[in-house]
Amino acid sequence: MFARYGFQRAGMADIAREAGVSRPALYVWFENKAALFRALAEHLKDEALSGARAAWREDAGFAANLEATILAKDLTFFRLLHASPHGAELMAVDATVTATIAGALDTGFAAILTERAADLSDAGLVDLDAFGDAPAFGRTVALLASGVKHEVRDEATYLAGLRALCRLVAHATAPR
Repeated sequence: MFARYGFQRAGMADIAREAGVSRPALYVWFENKAALFRALAEHLKDEALSGARAAWREDAGFAANLEATILAKDLTFFRLLHASPHGAELMAVDATVTATIAGALDTGFAAILTERAADLSDAGLVDLDAFGDAPAFGRTVALLASGVKHEVRDEATYLAGLRALCRLVAHATAPR
């Protein structure tokens, strides 16, 4: 409902009807529309981090794993924000809420990348010298992936840019 109508026009009655519950029942779970939006955003963040953590496959190469991990985190958000004419409005619903959740998502994602990079570095499968260390790798790649996501307007360009980024990072981290 938020994607279809935007935050301002989506009413609790509309949301309850779409969810198949009564409006009073919806208020039992959520104090107001902002609380419901926050819970939805938290759920999407948790799902994105869970997907990113699960995307890594031991039988895939580094660039492919990096791409799968980033896509697991970002592709749903990219599609949601670009499919709805209300994407910008939804990101600005409550700047504090969206900034806090987005910050937690970015921090959690950088931690996932840091953990993967440290494990691969310890195994001699990647060389992190170009980034300094595993935490710098995690922060940098998370920031670069975010830049690709926010700077393109269509999915094909996003996927191509992300694929190029992952190949570049894989090249920069190849053991010497």
